Amino acid sequence: MYTKVFTQDKWKKANKLNKELLEDYLIELKSKRRRPSTLEQYESDGKMILCFIQEHMDNRCVLDFNKKDFRRISLWLTEERKVSNARFNRVFALIRGMMEYAEDEDDYEYDKNLARKIKGLPKEPVREIYFLTDEQIHKIRTYLLEREMYRECAYLDISYDSAARIGEVLQIKKDGLLERRYTNIVVGKRGKKFRLLYHYNSLESLKLYLNSREDNIEALWIDQDHNHAVTDNTLYDWCIKMRSILHLIEGKYIPFTPHSFRHSALENYKNGTHYMCERMNRPDGFSIEEIQILAHHDNIDTTKGYLKPNDNNILEGMFGVKLE
Repeated sequence: MYTKVFTQDKWKKANKLNKELLEDYLIELKSKRRRPSTLEQYESDGKMILCFIQEHMDNRCVLDFNKKDFRRISLWLTEERKVSNARFNRVFALIRGMMEYAEDEDDYEYDKNLARKIKGLPKEPVREIYFLTDEQIHKIRTYLLEREMYRECAYLDISYDSAARIGEVLQIKKDGLLERRYTNIVVGKRGKKFRLLYHYNSLESLKLYLNSREDNIEALWIDQDHNHAVTDNTLYDWCIKMRSILHLIEGKYIPFTPHSFRHSALENYKNGTHYMCERMNRPDGFSIEEIQILAHHDNIDTTKGYLKPNDNNILEGMFGVKLE
């Protein structure tokens, strides 16, 4: 079972010195003008690790850790959490950097950064892309709606409607969403700024979700039990739940990720199977140039890389044969 690591209760109990070290290190990075998105991700990863230490490592101070302790964290990430090599390397870049900061600062009595002995993992080959059909998306959202999981359904719908990245979806504010079909301006890769478009399914689930809220938080995605905005780790957790839902419905396990919603949306808009293609009387789908604009790609080759290979369809059309 994919369990949530960070909670407000665990964070409240986390070692005070650990939290102070993380905060000091993030301030140091901010002074070095690290990108806000990088700082947000480091903060999210740092809180996750400190909550793990609180729950599973006797809430000890990281300044007292030996190599075996850091190795335990690395094994938890790879063997239990099963994070990607890239995610592992990012988390340990944070840990190494934080411990190096403690080593260099006079405020901390720390003179040997043992975290640097934990080596990074090799860069992984390109991951297999998992595409979901419009029918599979519909099955998941029906399950969520029937169980009044309106927040998670809204996340699925907006991700699939907008074809946005998880970091872009996370930036959505709630105000005005039911009066239009576009969001506030979000910041994408390489600092691009744009609005995300969403459609009828999103409007349905957003109305149900927002009508259930009784808070003044401007963020769209919140922990309703504790009234605070969530991180992208939480959105990822919702996606993992949806894997289990689809597995339950179809009897087969597909390890899709939040980025699969982006791939699936672009592919289904292109081949005409996205529900919006029927609503707009576009049975043949949208052109690759239109998909490029929706994806906010500079290069059309990047867009093509997001879609399923079309070689067999081209060959079938050329020679009138059916390839299986």
